[in-house]
Amino acid sequence: MSYLVEVDHRFQAVQGLPSPLRAQRGQSLLAPGEGVEVVVRAGVTFADDQLTDRGWFFDTDAAAADLEACCADLAARPWTDIFAFRPTFELVTRHLHSCLAERVPQLAYTEIRDVTFGVTTRYTPPT
Repeated sequence: MSYLVEVDHRFQAVQGLPSPLRAQRGQSLLAPGEGVEVVVRAGVTFADDQLTDRGWFFDTDAAAADLEACCADLAARPWTDIFAFRPTFELVTRHLHSCLAERVPQLAYTEIRDVTFGVTTRYTPPT
């Protein structure tokens, strides 16, 4: 592939899971309901020969809207209230990939960047 285009969506999120490691180290914990700043990113790959006569492969505005729609619940309420599974960043990142893959052609990966704590989790599906 020749190109990688990334689309981001930034918001406040409440994961809802405690951090045993932070507690053990005596580090500050998030207060109940306190959120962290996250950036969800989707990466799309494509080749030169896939460019249209307009000079692009896909509509990034539409992809940004799809990404925002997939993240709407994540910004609205605690993740522990949304998912039947334990909402780790790993599992939520994979979930977002499955949501977006139906809408965004040639989705290469999704990632969640926890800006507050400086951690990025990327999911790339097996090929």
